[in-house]
Amino acid sequence: MTQIVSARIHPAIGIARIGNSPDEYFIGPEVPHPIPPPPGGYKDPQGRLKRQAALFRVYGYDAQGQVVAELTAENSEIAWTVHVANKKAAWYDFVVALDIPEAAETRAPLRNSWVAAKDRHKLVIDPGPRSVSGRDQKAVAFDTGKFFDTAVYLGELRTDHDGHLIFLGGRGVSGSPFPGNTMTTFANNSGWHDDISDGPVTASVKVGAKEIPVEPAWVVCAPPNYGPDLVTPQTMYDVIYDALAGLSLPKKQKPSFQNDILPLLEQCNDAQWVNNGFFVLFGFGSPNDFLRPEILAKLAAPGPEFQELRRRIFYMFRDPASPAVQPLLWPPIYGDAFGNFDDSPRVYFAVTKTLYGYLNQWFQGDFISDYDPHPAEPQRIGDVPLEAQPDTLDRAALHFCMGGPFHPGCEMTWPMRVSSIYGRPFRLKHVPGGLVEPSYGEFLTPAMVTSDDGPLSQNGPGDISRWMAIPWQADTASCRSGYPTAVYPDPYVPTFWPSRVPNHVLTEADYRKVMDKSLPHQDRVAAFNSRENWLRGLNLKTPYVHQITKMVSDFGELGIVEKRPGPSDPAFPPEVFVETQASIVKPGLLKAAAKREAAEVAEVSEDFANARFGGRARRSQA
Repeated sequence: MTQIVSARIHPAIGIARIGNSPDEYFIGPEVPHPIPPPPGGYKDPQGRLKRQAALFRVYGYDAQGQVVAELTAENSEIAWTVHVANKKAAWYDFVVALDIPEAAETRAPLRNSWVAAKDRHKLVIDPGPRSVSGRDQKAVAFDTGKFFDTAVYLGELRTDHDGHLIFLGGRGVSGSPFPGNTMTTFANNSGWHDDISDGPVTASVKVGAKEIPVEPAWVVCAPPNYGPDLVTPQTMYDVIYDALAGLSLPKKQKPSFQNDILPLLEQCNDAQWVNNGFFVLFGFGSPNDFLRPEILAKLAAPGPEFQELRRRIFYMFRDPASPAVQPLLWPPIYGDAFGNFDDSPRVYFAVTKTLYGYLNQWFQGDFISDYDPHPAEPQRIGDVPLEAQPDTLDRAALHFCMGGPFHPGCEMTWPMRVSSIYGRPFRLKHVPGGLVEPSYGEFLTPAMVTSDDGPLSQNGPGDISRWMAIPWQADTASCRSGYPTAVYPDPYVPTFWPSRVPNHVLTEADYRKVMDKSLPHQDRVAAFNSRENWLRGLNLKTPYVHQITKMVSDFGELGIVEKRPGPSDPAFPPEVFVETQASIVKPGLLKAAAKREAAEVAEVSEDFANARFGGRARRSQA
């Protein structure tokens, strides 16, 4: 312990998630692969969604920057301070990702511009900092922030028996204090708030009588993860790594098949459980089922005998540097420019330049052939060697976050790929104490954003989540799949964020048929091939405004896509992912409910929809 000269908080960016269970929660991922669900599952006995807590640890480092020990209540004194806020309503409208070339002339207007400058502080929900120390401390709440005169709870701090910090975010309470103020769109609802938040995590540490300087971290409270076992085809870790590669992170000379190529292929297969188009393209038994053992063995071999197979797969992935629109390539996901710039190559999603470079090297055979069909994956952070624990925590928190498309996104959005916001790898710059952010005026432009003293030069409480949709439920209920277009007339793909916000799912009822060996084989196969619309409980034949409004109250009743054993039959995969605990869906009642609830919500005129929604939301309404 005498070797320790500095300390750092990990993960560098921790992720908490909303839930409407008042008491029950679980700790978010600490290893970058799926682990068993929390005791009792992701919902409490009343069917309410548990919150995901972000747990923070402190590690001590020696003068050479090597990990010496984890610092806990057993060997040190740790006092934690966190300051989260919600600045969404006082920020600027989301129009498009402002860092793409097509957005150069974009002017994003102030949200709630009708609020006078002297009153705009009423749009910021800022309860101030909270502190906690010691073992087993309970519920120090962020409950004094207000939206106008409405108190908004943004979460709370706790500690566990080892003195680790536990941050719990909001409970999914979104609303407007103004009577009759209905939502109108997916991203910018005037006069509304939610209880998303973010902000710095700091600590003071004493080892014996010695004060140890501590590098701070950040916490982001995000929407729920409705597919907790599934990983998106591009993670937020991939995005940040790409932003820093060659700057503060060295570039790899050769990609690893196990760590760099296989995850991307696996993640395309993962999406089969949340989108029917991915199921057809990459699902079990499909031509692009990369997880078949005989295919995997070929993909992992670096020799020339399988180069043509690698070439075919490589050229199916969209080139992020291509100036051409490439609608039919992979991944079949919408891009940042969708709905804004129809002729842009960024209408469709491309993996990062780093990942594309790895694929290029792989197809040429220039990769590390290290495939392990049965890797020893740690189930908890304590199973990871001490020296690897900090980096593992940093990666795990971001591994289960969406790395795009950013329109605006799920957990965080496009500023995360701008290198200026980081002080060191994966660690955000903090605004110096006492420094007040200047006013950027009535409109925000890309030139202002990227200026030396712009909003991405440093970060304060609420500065990461303010770029997101308000409220988050409107965006989650709006971003679906298979919008009709002339170049890609498919009812299922492209899609937006199915790994977090599913589109089409295998229901529990169909799963039971798959597992019932007394049924005729063709009936079981038909059940396996069946997929239901995950959002069907929102009464999709009612007006769009009704659907996004219903999401505000019912988000906790939607199903969770979880891993289940297959039927030990070669006609089916050994593991399947099933929509569980979907209490929002009440068979036989949906039709009557839709008719009743439609009468309660006023239709939005087509002219108003055209003016306020934009192309994407109009397609959602249709």
